[in-house]
Amino acid sequence: MIVFLRHGKTKWNLEKKLQGKENNSMLLPVNKIFLESLNNEFNNIIFDKIYISSLKRAIDFANYLNLAYKEKIICDDIVEIAFGVFSGKRLSEIDPELLRLRNNDKWNFKPERGESYCDLYNRLNDISSELSKEQNNKNIVIVGHETCNKVLIGKIMNFKKERILSLKQPNEMIYKIDHNNLYKKEIGKDIEWEKL
Repeated sequence: MIVFLRHGKTKWNLEKKLQGKENNSMLLPVNKIFLESLNNEFNNIIFDKIYISSLKRAIDFANYLNLAYKEKIICDDIVEIAFGVFSGKRLSEIDPELLRLRNNDKWNFKPERGESYCDLYNRLNDISSELSKEQNNKNIVIVGHETCNKVLIGKIMNFKKERILSLKQPNEMIYKIDHNNLYKKEIGKDIEWEKL
């Protein structure tokens, strides 16, 4: 099983600013009820590995977790997509023509000094290959970022790019791949895992 967590909310998340691998907005205090629910969800599992993005907001969030694991790996491979010149801006602050180009081909659009989804997909080759081999015989946690998590999920699940782009991961949403099936659950709500 592979569990995908997104770091807690940051100041820029609240301000609706794009936050790629170039910037580290401050992680806001993590909701204690959310943390308790998240930790309780997996309290009977000892994870073989926990991979944590090397960006500060992911590392800081991982420090709040109370999950049992055998090996902790700070991982550059799963840092967030590079938004380049878009980083730190709200969508409303970006040239409308650039947004139009991006919306016409979101998969291949690359902002200046940034990455496209296609670039990110290719960047994840090694980690996705490793995780694909381990998913059915090990329990693994990924502490990462929305865009990187959804592309990594899609790569492991062999989703088409349209399906990858449609995945959303609010901070309270967790995904898991278990026996080649994808599930999601919003932590803190009294609901069961939803198979996708």
